[in-house]
Amino acid sequence: MKQQENENPLESSPSSFFGESSNCSPLLGSLNKTALHNSRHSFSGRSSQSIPGIRSDYNVVKSFGFPLPVVVNEALTSVGSAAGTVSAKVAQNGLAWVVHGRRLLIWQYKESSKGAKHPRREGGLPQCRELQLPYSDLGYNSELISVFQTDGQQMASCIAVSATGDVRYWPSIAHDGNTVNLPILTGQDFVQIINLPLQEGYLAVTSTSTLVFLSVGVTNGRYSLHHKTIKPATSLLGGFGSDKDPLLVGMCCEINSPEGETVKVTVLSDRSIQRWSLSSKGNTEHLLHKDEEVVRRISEEFKQKFWNLRTPADNVEIELHLLDFHIVDDKAYILAGAVNAAHAPQMCYAVAVASVQANSILLESFTPLKLNKFYNAKTKEDCVSLRFIIGSSHIYLYTPKVVYPLLLENAVPTAELEAEKIEFHLHDDRILCAAVCSRLPLFFSRTHGLVSITPGDFDANELHNMSTCNTPDLFEPAMLGSFSAPDQSALSAVTGSSNNLHMFELDPDELYSDRRDEVGQLKAAFVYHLKRNNSMVKTIIGELLRTVNEPDQCGAPLDAYKLDRIVITIAEDLAEDLPIADSRWEEALGDHHGNRHALGSSRSMQIINQLRDKTLAFDHFVSFLHASGIWEKLNAIPCGSNVLKPTSFILSDISEKIVAAMALRSLQAKQPEIIEHAIDATVAMWDEKPNGNLTTQDIFYVKLCKFQFVFKALAEMADNQISAQRDTIVMVAQFLNDTNSIVLDTLGQVFMHREQQANNFTPNNDRLAACENLPWTAMSGSAGVLDTLNRLIDLSLRYGYAQCISEAELSQKLYQQIYELVDLVLEGRKSYLECSSVRGSEKANLLQQQFEAQRRELISVLIKDLKYEYAAKLAEKYLDFHSLVLICDVTNDKERLDDYMRKYEEFDFSQFAIRWYLRQKRHGEVFERFKDNPAALAQFMRDHPSLVWIQLIFNGDYEQAAKVLYELAQNEEIVARKKSMLSLAKQAAFAAPDTDLTLQKINADLRLIKYQLQLSHDVLQNSGLDPVEQKVLKAEDIIDLYIADENESATDVEFGKALELLSFVEQPYDLRHKIWCAAIRRDNWIYDPNNAVEYIQKLLFFKIIEISHVKGQEGDNFLPPMEEFLESTELVDLPQNKSFQNLLKLTYEYVADKFKQPQDMKV
Repeated sequence: MKQQENENPLESSPSSFFGESSNCSPLLGSLNKTALHNSRHSFSGRSSQSIPGIRSDYNVVKSFGFPLPVVVNEALTSVGSAAGTVSAKVAQNGLAWVVHGRRLLIWQYKESSKGAKHPRREGGLPQCRELQLPYSDLGYNSELISVFQTDGQQMASCIAVSATGDVRYWPSIAHDGNTVNLPILTGQDFVQIINLPLQEGYLAVTSTSTLVFLSVGVTNGRYSLHHKTIKPATSLLGGFGSDKDPLLVGMCCEINSPEGETVKVTVLSDRSIQRWSLSSKGNTEHLLHKDEEVVRRISEEFKQKFWNLRTPADNVEIELHLLDFHIVDDKAYILAGAVNAAHAPQMCYAVAVASVQANSILLESFTPLKLNKFYNAKTKEDCVSLRFIIGSSHIYLYTPKVVYPLLLENAVPTAELEAEKIEFHLHDDRILCAAVCSRLPLFFSRTHGLVSITPGDFDANELHNMSTCNTPDLFEPAMLGSFSAPDQSALSAVTGSSNNLHMFELDPDELYSDRRDEVGQLKAAFVYHLKRNNSMVKTIIGELLRTVNEPDQCGAPLDAYKLDRIVITIAEDLAEDLPIADSRWEEALGDHHGNRHALGSSRSMQIINQLRDKTLAFDHFVSFLHASGIWEKLNAIPCGSNVLKPTSFILSDISEKIVAAMALRSLQAKQPEIIEHAIDATVAMWDEKPNGNLTTQDIFYVKLCKFQFVFKALAEMADNQISAQRDTIVMVAQFLNDTNSIVLDTLGQVFMHREQQANNFTPNNDRLAACENLPWTAMSGSAGVLDTLNRLIDLSLRYGYAQCISEAELSQKLYQQIYELVDLVLEGRKSYLECSSVRGSEKANLLQQQFEAQRRELISVLIKDLKYEYAAKLAEKYLDFHSLVLICDVTNDKERLDDYMRKYEEFDFSQFAIRWYLRQKRHGEVFERFKDNPAALAQFMRDHPSLVWIQLIFNGDYEQAAKVLYELAQNEEIVARKKSMLSLAKQAAFAAPDTDLTLQKINADLRLIKYQLQLSHDVLQNSGLDPVEQKVLKAEDIIDLYIADENESATDVEFGKALELLSFVEQPYDLRHKIWCAAIRRDNWIYDPNNAVEYIQKLLFFKIIEISHVKGQEGDNFLPPMEEFLESTELVDLPQNKSFQNLLKLTYEYVADKFKQPQDMKV
């Protein structure tokens, strides 16, 4: 005790708030008096502070569970001075929620019991769901909300009650828009809601203790809410017997039957405590008993214990406040405060414990607390803010700023021991709520999130048997925040071992003198740190820092990474130090002195204890680096191909490999054959052979820095099992299942450790934090396990699941493992991409493409196997929108597609989905699928105006659709596409009521396109045009191609088409002349005068006239006057040729005579 007093100055000692033992006599039975030397205070004063702003000398304070989602952090930190407007609640099902105004934020803070066997892989922020609460004048608080998940339910449900009685129910928290609403008891002030067992109903209670039973029904697939008021006259809360309504203190619910068909509801008001039996469906209720005596006795105990008022003659009234109420193991714990205004304006506090009997409630003990607060109208709210929760060994009283752990003895608070005051010091911090999860006390801090507080003198065996939820490692010492270290007695209490670690026996003076190299000096400083010789620590560290920063005497360049290499060397040595008490190592290695100054060497003969001791030693070493200032000096060192990796991350990798070895060793009892063979194969890979009496396991569990090789060995064993073809298909599948289970469980412990210890291995500045960090679990090659994970996925798909579909249970297990393996692979690559150094580098685009390709490949396999839920989870997590749309499409799940459009609105998911359907050439489905999302369609149409016509047709506006299509066709450059648009426009015009003008224009353009498409392949090619994907040509250009000299095969038909095309030209006269001149040049105008008429009929010129006349064209409209040709310069010298002149005149006369009109004939 003297040592303790010297180590703990008076001003820093924890304050006591319990009364004198003489005033703490229980009402029934007696409290055991515990001597101070048997209490927690026999341990040395050590700081277990691992969270800034929260200090405890005798309790372990740690962050708990998954990190808070970003949106929750923002809500907690944005409230500023209005901190009271935010409330929170933590449920035992692994869910927590925060209420901020009308925003309800829900997330998973730990793995639920259903998923405890599959802890989350690769740390990352959990997903947060946000719901909108209905409007309420009085606002909301977290006690009026319940979030729950029943068996077989994929997504949690939620029910919320406003203070004014508006109920809203969400069947799934994933769909904020899918709700059922119901108003109940307007004018009441609701304060609490609880779930009944089996989720068959809910109880809501008002401030005046009026109880309402709520239930959810399903009719024809539609949810509905029902309520029933438990009327005071005949029901649950009737008969308080006063004109003034009773004020509710609390309500508790317990299962009354094994099947949960009935429950016991206990209601404490400021007047009485009542017990009721209620059917879980709410249709019957029965009063078991009502006791006003308990409240009266508590008031009398206050008078006697605090103010020595023992007789009624004293006639002093006190102001009694019942503050909080819980029932645990048939005992009712009531926290109360009282004010005796006649004595002093202060509130005194006590804890009363009552035994809950079948037909009565009996007060057993009354424990005064040495805690009081000044009481007046302004401080009343602070005075009545004290609450409590009950853990396995302590009752934890707390206010928004302070926690008081109070030891329980025989289920009764112990008054003799002093209770520590654990303060949440930060200015903006406050405790929003508290709960007990699997017997672990949790406190929700506004600044730090979930925090666990556990006693430093716990029974290791008891806590080891606690639930397997994601709790902090209680066997792990807290990180040290100063140059002090715990002494041996404290460490023994924490670890449950008896000085197994050799480092506590080392003589720092001997180490300092024997090892003059930098590694030895830093080791000596560490041991001095353990011995609390702070002056020597500072001296050695100062010398070491000067040495590593001095230039080399031989002129060698300064090693900028020297300090980092020293630290990493010690860390690797610590991880691979030999067990000092195992004589087999001494026999095998002979005269080996390497273990003389080993920091991680254990005296235990059990491998699991040796590994646990290495974890403990490593944590102490990291704590020393922080406390001594070395951590701030660490840099990043080259790793691999010119990549700098911060030393802190390298230390994290080493720490994780020790944890992985512990996890594998723990699994060895379940899968001895597979793991032992894998260890043998791993040691063989290292070219190591055990000497003497050592085994391969001894070597393997020492060479921890190469631990990752065991995963490669496991995959090769699975491959060999398949190649050997000795076993049946089911046996091979079972082997793969066992192998996957080993890998996943081992890595699961690694990821949990990584998440819990993230703060301890954070680089000391933003520059280092921005460096690349590819953990060993995400590395490919021999340094990591990524290749192994990919290999196991492939083997499990091809030779596991695909071959054992008939074995339902085994195939389900395998696919769950495949899903988790894929998750690990993608999480590793995603985390690497999110490094700021990678994000801004040249290789970022390439890495992103590789990630997206692998993401698509892995998830598509799940879709192919119809594992849509697994695929959807991964696609949601890693934003694979292609897979999400594909899943919605193949499952025809429009509701899910709508949900994704809301959920990923910031990523323009709706636009991606629309483009996906268009790429599939399913234009017609776009408007059917997205008709309920006009905003998305409108945005898409703004970005893609060429598709507006689709929406117009979908809306039935055919006339406008025809006009839009026609206008789009005018801007189209490719003939085929223009023809398609015009054809669609024509169909729309036919469907419209009045589109004659538009239809005429469309038909004209289609005729022009028809003329172009009749051009021969050779003509286009000879003219340098693409004959396959023709561009749109003008009528003038088409005419030129028909009459071009290159078109040697042109006949009167082609020239006739050229003349027909003149109708598409505004000024056709010059072109008409050009066409006829081209025809004239193709004829031979030298003839025999004796056969002139016969010769005329062979001329191309005449054939064109003849075919035009057949088509109904009159000469004056298509044939120019003869004088034009006789004066034409385009015919060069031909007009001066007498033969041409005579034959041309003869042709005109012959044509006039042959094609003369019946009346008024003209030549």
